[in-house]
Amino acid sequence: MNDILNSFYYFYNGLSSAIKASIVVFIVLSIMSIVVGLNVKKLDYKKTPKGFTFLMIMLVDMINKMLVPIFPKYHRKFQPLLLTMFMYLLFANWASLIGLTAPLSNLNIALSMSIIVFGTIQGSALIIKRPVGRMKALLAPNPLFLPLNLIGEFSTPFSMGMRLFGNLMSGSILAILIYHFTSYVGIVIGAFLLHPVFDIFVGAIQAYVFLSLFSIFLAIAVED
Repeated sequence: MNDILNSFYYFYNGLSSAIKASIVVFIVLSIMSIVVGLNVKKLDYKKTPKGFTFLMIMLVDMINKMLVPIFPKYHRKFQPLLLTMFMYLLFANWASLIGLTAPLSNLNIALSMSIIVFGTIQGSALIIKRPVGRMKALLAPNPLFLPLNLIGEFSTPFSMGMRLFGNLMSGSILAILIYHFTSYVGIVIGAFLLHPVFDIFVGAIQAYVFLSLFSIFLAIAVED
């Protein structure tokens, strides 16, 4: 047992700070999901939920209402995945508030989001539209457009991942420059103003934009 724990300890220490933060985010989201799920299970439909459970119900309802017009036919199939990715991005962008490295400031993690987007779009389209239907979509409106359509299929998820990485890095660089030119005053102001703005508001916006783009491109691939 000690050997297993030691192996896990050395493995964890060998990871980059961004991957460690990503693991922490996954653990926090898992615990939060279990707690909220148990609370929802005990809810009395005659009473209005309160506290954090109420906020999570409102968030889920907001995402569901956003996805229904985009996925008129298949919204129930993709809501869990899209909500999970949104929550991960939201908490990952907020990780630096508690002293962790923002996971998406690591290029490998940002590109892994691109791989998930690409795999989800292509796999879902092949399952729902079947290979013949998927090929027809790639050949539309003319077979001569096949190379351009293929470039679009690869460039779209890649650009989404790079967008996340670029936004996180640009925010960090901008904060460093402000600290550098304003000295100690900038550090004090940054602690109470810049970090909340960059991490909370900008992080939430980036997560929402990613969710919107992913939903639209996925709907284009699977909806009629």
